[in-house]
Amino acid sequence: MGQALETLKREAAAYAKEAFEGHREQIFAALQFMCLCSFVARESGLLALDEVAEMREEESQGEDGGNIALAVSMAKGDMPLKELLLHILRKIVDASDWDEVEEEILAQAKIGGCSGYEWYVVMIYLSGGKSILAGVEPERFFLMFRVMVPEKWLEDYDRYCRIWTEKTQAEKRTWKEERAKESFGKETSVKGAFNKVFGEMGTEKLRYVMRELDYKTLAAGTAFCEEAVRKRFLETMSERQRELIAEEWGYKRDDGYHLEDILEAMDRMLILAGLTGESS
Repeated sequence: MGQALETLKREAAAYAKEAFEGHREQIFAALQFMCLCSFVARESGLLALDEVAEMREEESQGEDGGNIALAVSMAKGDMPLKELLLHILRKIVDASDWDEVEEEILAQAKIGGCSGYEWYVVMIYLSGGKSILAGVEPERFFLMFRVMVPEKWLEDYDRYCRIWTEKTQAEKRTWKEERAKESFGKETSVKGAFNKVFGEMGTEKLRYVMRELDYKTLAAGTAFCEEAVRKRFLETMSERQRELIAEEWGYKRDDGYHLEDILEAMDRMLILAGLTGESS
């Protein structure tokens, strides 16, 4: 099991000096990329590596899209053995037998004319792929790979890895903070418009809006609006609507609503309000 990779590690060790003396930037780029892919796989699942392999940047904006976007950006750059790397990423997603993948990749590398330090790069990619499939933490991957670094460059390697992992975590925190700011901004905007429109809307138009809404949307939209606005809805709606909404709130208001559910319901109600001429 894994004999191909173990053989490659022994052969690649002969090129470690050449790799770090003449191609250190490329070696560190390969390590950084595989570490990023490990973050992506752990946060978003192996299928997210397809986005990286296909460099689909427009699809990298989800909750964990920060590391996906970084990996896509690197994949678009000047990565060593780029085509082989992207092929390996696809194999991580699709392959059922990693030992067979290692054999196939090594055969392709030989046909493609890999030589010298390039075998060291292939070894990084295959070691990284195996670690990703095994669920190895990115920081631990750096420690595991350390045994393949010539002693002369261990200090540089340790400094690089520490700086890079700290930088990655800082970038991730910054991205999450920006996403939170966007979320707060949207929430403030939607709730502000909702409270203004329905706080000032005439009674007959308010009744019209409520007649056109299902009770679940009405319940979600009013669950977290201003108390005065919610009171207006309750006083204006029919007794049957109040019963249904009270029951819905009883089930969901404490912990059953997600912010997106609430904002989506508010948006739908504001669109309907726009049909009455009172959307602003």
